[in-house]
Amino acid sequence: MRTSNLHASSFRDPSGTVFLDDGIVKRLINPIYFKQYQALKESGFFNKLFNNNLLIKHEEVSSSDDKIVIEPEQIPFISYPYEWSFNQYKAAALLTLKIQKYCLNHGFSLKDASAYNVTFHKGRAIFIDTLSFDFYKENTPWRAYKQFISHF
Repeated sequence: MRTSNLHASSFRDPSGTVFLDDGIVKRLINPIYFKQYQALKESGFFNKLFNNNLLIKHEEVSSSDDKIVIEPEQIPFISYPYEWSFNQYKAAALLTLKIQKYCLNHGFSLKDASAYNVTFHKGRAIFIDTLSFDFYKENTPWRAYKQFISHF
């Protein structure tokens, strides 16, 4: 992977980055996120979200000691919050809350709740940030609450 292939908006999360590989969007997962990724994968958490069309499906295409690469289902057109109607915004907010509730019921939590983690695919809101999940720490507030309120 060349640095020039990194997606311009994918720079804030130390867990990983989005990049293009011959025009295909892929996600690099850094070792700092391996523990969470493995737990989410092995617990069936990801599959449950995939099967309910809440999180974009992905396949693991390579794995080593220093990186994991996943390839999400390709979305032909990404829409952004500033383009959405009120009802789309509402659908994105409700999706984010539904995912957070599901997370809490399974020992996880959303570590960020940006409206940019959602787009519309096949006529419905879908969460697209595979690395937004973290372990829930008992009796701690939702650390993404402020971001959720700011974005929605």
